[in-house]
This record gives sequence, structure tokens and C-alpha cells, in this order.
Amino acid sequence: MATQPAESETRLSVVVPGYNESASIAAALERYRRALDALGVSYEVIVIDDASTDDTGAIADAFAAANPRFRVIRNPLNVNVGQSILIGYRIAQGEIVTHNAVDLPFDPADLARVLPMFDDPELAMVVVSRTDRSAHSLWRKLTSLGHHWMVRALFWSALPDMNFVQVCRRSAVADLGVRARSPAFVTPEMIIRARDAGLKIGHFAATFHARKAGEAKFGKPRDILWTLADMLSFRLERRTDPRRRRGPVQS
Repeated sequence: MATQPAESETRLSVVVPGYNESASIAAALERYRRALDALGVSYEVIVIDDASTDDTGAIADAFAAANPRFRVIRNPLNVNVGQSILIGYRIAQGEIVTHNAVDLPFDPADLARVLPMFDDPELAMVVVSRTDRSAHSLWRKLTSLGHHWMVRALFWSALPDMNFVQVCRRSAVADLGVRARSPAFVTPEMIIRARDAGLKIGHFAATFHARKAGEAKFGKPRDILWTLADMLSFRLERRTDPRRRRGPVQS
């Protein structure tokens, strides 16, 4: 078994959830290895194999065996990307935690521009937004736009994108108590809870990169309804919680 870095030694943890990504996983992990080595910080990459039925887990295991900074967690059941992110965050050891899909819509090299933002000791989270969604299919564009405006209508936020990538100070977000389990509302709820807790949130705009291999998993009707149910449940919770307050969001 690969030796893991001690918690006190780890600056950055990256969670990479994936389901049936055998066409993409090896190239994605190699790109992360090169990008994070270039950062010159201690890091770990946590691959969450979400009960894949192809060779995703085996390929990730082989990569981790040769690269001690990588480890693989196998979900016994498919629980979706949102819950996989939460699993990864719970076991992460880094001072800073983030996540990215296997098809790397967010370029790992861009972390070199995000991490220095945490030189501000009060900064709890950086919300990364997409500058361009033209690579999405028409259906994905419609569902993404609908999701964005539903979140704005129910919870109001000036942030242009709450469902792409977030980079967080682990100590600040560990106890937020996110209850959502749907694929598309775990990270928006995390951001909103951070704001309600008065945590300082920054913003970073990044280029969106289109999938080059494998098949997209987002946008299924079941997941849309599940996400809507999580939104409405959280809306009801917040309406009855007198402690909530808005924290500073900087751009």
C-alpha cells in the first residue's frame, strides 16, 4: 500500500470522483501529477471510484501504486458525484481541498493562480466559475441555465456559477453540515451555508474545457428532480433558521 503524507505535511487535497471513466482516468491522473508537482506544494489526490462497472477502479489503482500521492476509494454502491465529493472531503488531509471531474473541465494548472489567494488567512473558499459553456450540448446548456436561475431565485447570490469547482480551506468548511445528496446541489448548498456562516468567499473565473473522451453523466431527468427536491428542502430549512446571515463575497 502506498505511503500517505501526514496531515500536517499536506497543503492540498484534490478529490476526483468518477464513474465508468476508463477512457479518461489514466490521462487525467497523469495531468494532475504533472500540474501538482509543478506547484511545489505537498499534495494528495483522492480518486473516488463510484462503483464503476468498467476498468476505472483498476486503472486508478495501478496509477496509485506507482504514485504515492494518489489513493483510490471504491464506493460499494453508485452514490453520484455530489456524495462522492463529500466522501472525499471527509477523508482529505490537506489544508486546502478541491475537486474536479475526471474529464478535467477545470485545468489543474490553474490551481497555481488560485492557491495564492489563500495567503489571506480569512479566506475560506474560492468559487471558480466557467467563462464559457459553448462546449455543452443544448440540453446541458438548458439544464445548467435552469439550475442557475433556480438557485438565484431561492437563495440569491451574485456568484455567476455555483456548480463548477470550489477550492476551500478544509477547517472552514468541515462542519457546515451539508445535507444535499443530489448530483447538482451538494456544492451550491456548501457555498450558501458558508455564506450564511459569515465565511469569506472569493471568486475566480476559469476557462471551461470540453470533454475529450468518455460519456457525460449529467442532466438525467431523475437527477434534475432529485436536485430540485434538495433545493426546496434546504429553502424550507433556511426559512426557519434565525441564525443564518450573509457573509462577504468578494470578486
